[in-house]
Amino acid sequence: MSSSAHFQQALLEELATVLGSLLSRPATTTAGAHGEPLAWRVQVTVGGSWAGSVTLAFAASDVARLSQLVMGLEAPGDDAAVADLLLEATNQALGALVVRPEFSGVMAQAAAPVREVSPGELDEATPLRAELGEAGVTMACLAHVEPAAAAPRTTAPALATGAAAAPAQESGPGYPANLDVILDIDLPLTVRFGETEMTLDALTRLGPGSVIDLVRSPDEPVDVLVNGRLVARGEVVVVSGNYGVRVSEVVSAADRLRSMSA
Repeated sequence: MSSSAHFQQALLEELATVLGSLLSRPATTTAGAHGEPLAWRVQVTVGGSWAGSVTLAFAASDVARLSQLVMGLEAPGDDAAVADLLLEATNQALGALVVRPEFSGVMAQAAAPVREVSPGELDEATPLRAELGEAGVTMACLAHVEPAAAAPRTTAPALATGAAAAPAQESGPGYPANLDVILDIDLPLTVRFGETEMTLDALTRLGPGSVIDLVRSPDEPVDVLVNGRLVARGEVVVVSGNYGVRVSEVVSAADRLRSMSA
């Protein structure tokens, strides 16, 4: 099996696992095309210890139905909901892929999903069908990647930041080699005690001493948001005279997707 074929097969396997986890069901996969046209495309740039690019494609009606089930919608998800789902699933699959020993040191960056697949663009792609209980997803992967040692330096892609891929370095078990490049990035963390809706008239009558009901029990855990996205819940504690939050649970991928669609 060629390097590209091995990479694309491994990525499809991880994608199927991630899609199954979103519905809390094991994924059953079968190889080959299933007739459903592929309409959504996600482009992935690969750098680090491997170099090249990957195109992922998905059947539109399948991922619309999947987004409906994952996000608890009344109807199949619209394009925005589907794009959020595909980006989250792709990033999770890439995260699982790069901790495999054979892909140690790989850095992968997924672009925003687009609903655009050109005729003949994926004729050579490897198709896969993932059955997920109430839903099934037809997808395909076309990879043009190889270990960086075998790739011509002039054609190795730059990372999303525009910087050349750095040599692979050890950064701890289970982590990409160049993870330390982004570890100093600051992200806003917000603790949400509750929320409510008020009429404009009620807002104009607010003053010192006014009480706002947040419709939340004092015993309920508070929400922890990073960069506006719900990532965990916990209980409020006092640390050296300051408020803090003791994390009691990390939210599931499905909950993270619902928070993005809200």
